[in-house]
Amino acid sequence: MPNVIVTRNTYPDTHSLQYVIGYVLRSAMRGGYGVSPDPQWAFDEMYFVKRAFYQTDALQLKHFLISYSHEEAMFIDFEEMLQTAFEAAKLFQEYQIVYGLHLDGSYVHVHMVMNTTSFIDGHQYSDGLSGITKVCSMLKKKYPQYPVNLCQTRCYTFKEPFTDADKGKEQVLKSL
Repeated sequence: MPNVIVTRNTYPDTHSLQYVIGYVLRSAMRGGYGVSPDPQWAFDEMYFVKRAFYQTDALQLKHFLISYSHEEAMFIDFEEMLQTAFEAAKLFQEYQIVYGLHLDGSYVHVHMVMNTTSFIDGHQYSDGLSGITKVCSMLKKKYPQYPVNLCQTRCYTFKEPFTDADKGKEQVLKSL
């Protein structure tokens, strides 16, 4: 089943933004919506939007993943997974998003990083999980043969590493 996994990290500063973009775009299979898929350009372009609208002290990014089971990965090729990521990014029309397909870990997954500052008028993203549920709905329509789960978890970062108590704690919010 496709899982949409939302990280609960705070990403408090521009260093967080640059680090997470670099991590996500380390894959050669990557793309962007409203922004270059090159790691340095993506950071520069997202930071430019934040500076232009005086949002450099606000929450820097929203990080979520679309994870595919082994069965799904046998039937959905990488190009289609990247196209699905682009379609998901388009749901957040006024926000820059980069994404990268990763083959490490237990499952094939696409990391998505959204600039929380609108490139249209500078307002901060405030839809919370309701915006992410749009991604779940899109996946459900695109892949009706698979159930879609929305999960929330912490993710390792340089600022907020997992503690032993956090390992393996992934909260399933809803099954659509």
